[in-house]
Order: sequence, then structure tokens, then C-alpha cells
Amino acid sequence: MGGETLHVLKNIDLTVNQGEYLAILGPSGSGKSTLMNIIGCLDVPTSGEYWLHGKRIAGMDETELSHIRGSEIGFIFQSYYLLQKQTAAENVELPLLYANVPDRQRKARVREVMDLVGLSDKMYHYPNQLSGGQQQRVAIARAVANHPSILLADEPTGALDQRTGEQVMRLFHELNDEGNTIIMITHDSKIAAHARRIVKILDGVISEGVLADA
Repeated sequence: MGGETLHVLKNIDLTVNQGEYLAILGPSGSGKSTLMNIIGCLDVPTSGEYWLHGKRIAGMDETELSHIRGSEIGFIFQSYYLLQKQTAAENVELPLLYANVPDRQRKARVREVMDLVGLSDKMYHYPNQLSGGQQQRVAIARAVANHPSILLADEPTGALDQRTGEQVMRLFHELNDEGNTIIMITHDSKIAAHARRIVKILDGVISEGVLADA
């Protein structure tokens, strides 16, 4: 920031095991977004190491990082980021197109994940024809379409009412029960309580609390 160096994260030491459902909980300005960006290969740390499935992420260039983002990480955002001129099915199909999945396999996978999120009857609806909860479920279907090793969810219920948010949380449990690794970023302790482990972050420092299965 100008001539000043701002140290956002301080001596972070975090291990996430395959198949975990982890919440990173912290208030605005705590460093959780920076940590999320590093986990998601959107940013690289200025020092230290980040390893994902035995790959040293910190040493990769942008082309390599882009490949990791496309193949290893499914992003779920508060604002959905659906393409408004594309149907739900076309939005879900996008990561498969980027991965050069053959047409027949793409169509079959889109049907599979739309059924998974309970929207097989909405495949050809446009985003403006869907409720907020339905749009978020389309975004989740898109995130899991390419079989990523990690689902990275940034405030996934922030734009939803409480009832719809609970439905999305139940879907996360189902996805985790099927073996998906989920890392959820949130400022809401009630949402974090749905996870099976919580990492708390404040002023760039983390502490952990283990929860029983919800």
C-alpha cells in the first residue's frame, strides 16, 4: 500500500486432508480472503510453501496456476457469477468445455450434476428465471462438474435467506459424504458450525477448534 508493506497472514500453518469439510471463520479484515486466494491459486504467498497433492504451488507460473485452478479446484462464490445469457446447463458445461471433455461426456456429466443438486427440471432455464437458491445450486453443479479435488466456497450462503441457506448447507453435507473436500470461507459462526472442522482466523493468525460431525 504505497510505500508500506502490509503483512496479511502471519506464520500460517494449515493442513487440510482429503475428504475434509473445513470452515475458515473470521471477521472482515482477518485475512481469510487472502488465505482463500492462496488456497485457490489466485494469489501466491510472498514466502513459505503451499503444496497441493504433492505439487509445489508456490513455484508455479500463471499458466501452471491456471491449469491447477481449472482441474483441481471448484469455486463457489456468494454472487454465483452465472452467465446471464446462458442456460443453467450451459453454465454448468463451461468447465468441461475448457477441459476439452468430448461432447457426449459433457452432456452426460451436466445431466448428472444437475440431478445431484436437484435441478434436472431447470436445465434449460436462464439465471433470471431461477431463485437465488436455485442459482447457487447451479453454481455448485458447475463447481463439481469437472471432478475437482477441492470445493472452495466463499460465503456461499451470504446472498440467501436462512431457509435457502440451510438447504445449501445440506447439499454441502451430501457432497462431503460422497468424498468431496470442502473448504468454506465465512464470517458467520452458525454457517461455520455446519463444517466438521473450524479454523478461526483473526489478524492473520489462525487457531483451530474441532467439531463433532453435524
